[in-house]
Amino acid sequence: MPSLSDAAWSLGGQQLRRIASGWRCHFHFHFSSCLRPRVTIPMERTANSSTFVLEPIDAPPSSPASSKMQSEDFAQFTSFVDACLRAIENTREDRLIHDPFAEPLTRGVAPQLTPRLNKWQEKQPHPENYIAVRGRYLDDAIAQRNPTIRQVVFLGAGLDTRVFRLESLHGCHVLELDQSAELFEHKRTVLKDLDPKLLVDRHDYVVADLNAFNWEEGLLSSGFNPDLPTFWALEGIMMYLTQASNLALLKTIDVLSAPGSEVWGDMAGRGLLVDDGLTLFKDVNDLYRKELGEQLFKHAEDDVFEGVFSELPWEMEVQGALVEPGTHFGREWMPTLTKTEKIPVTFNFVLAKKPLADLP
Repeated sequence: MPSLSDAAWSLGGQQLRRIASGWRCHFHFHFSSCLRPRVTIPMERTANSSTFVLEPIDAPPSSPASSKMQSEDFAQFTSFVDACLRAIENTREDRLIHDPFAEPLTRGVAPQLTPRLNKWQEKQPHPENYIAVRGRYLDDAIAQRNPTIRQVVFLGAGLDTRVFRLESLHGCHVLELDQSAELFEHKRTVLKDLDPKLLVDRHDYVVADLNAFNWEEGLLSSGFNPDLPTFWALEGIMMYLTQASNLALLKTIDVLSAPGSEVWGDMAGRGLLVDDGLTLFKDVNDLYRKELGEQLFKHAEDDVFEGVFSELPWEMEVQGALVEPGTHFGREWMPTLTKTEKIPVTFNFVLAKKPLADLP
């Protein structure tokens, strides 16, 4: 495998534009120096695209030094890490996902992230494997969804690019929700230069915080129709929410979902919460704890059938599980064991379906 610095960001093209407010964070992993005022994106509507910014009504106005802003800044960092790993995956001949936009989206931060990723690779070969396998399972779930679903919501969307790369989203209204207006503006600016074809009928960005109890108002204000079946994608977000927040999120999804809706999410096992766990996740967690004094990863379950998803009155299945050594889409997977307790760091990919209403 080529080195990360050679392979992931060697493509030519325009240099990455800075986002509207100026991207001054150089990712030296001291986030207090990266804080900046919130970007406000005015609502823009075109024939098939818009951006809506929702201010949470249960949170005080944030200041550049607030813990909320530090948390948001860290969320941006993790979005760039995910995208960098997708860029690495995209260079592989045996790639599981094809994301040609990941490299341009991360080109500007590659010099700062490459040393960290190379360090991770020394301790844990192919750190892109988890992101690739997880992304492929979600891609397949979207492609194999209930054929009547034409409304898709990505929660914690970050730098996701599926509206430009998944043919299975043809004919859909896709809403991307994230707490960071800056990420959306950055993504929109970079992709505007690339001029990719939008594969969906309508695409909306919604800026809202899932920890605020009114986050769904942003969806409803952007054309979300609760009377239509919906596919909900919760990729890479449940580990960052507390158990109570996950339960509240799923209950809100239930209320907003018509019969025939589906929800997909990935759930880590408790090995993730062990201090000497998976190298990539442990390093990020240590950085977060140093900055904010708390754990980045807040929830994990070994038995998903007894966890938060079980509170949904939906039909539930495990689409895929990274628990035992095995092969997924032709890619070998070997669980990492925590050093002290020798607990495997596991992941389950859960798909739940809301039953169709009984006919009279």
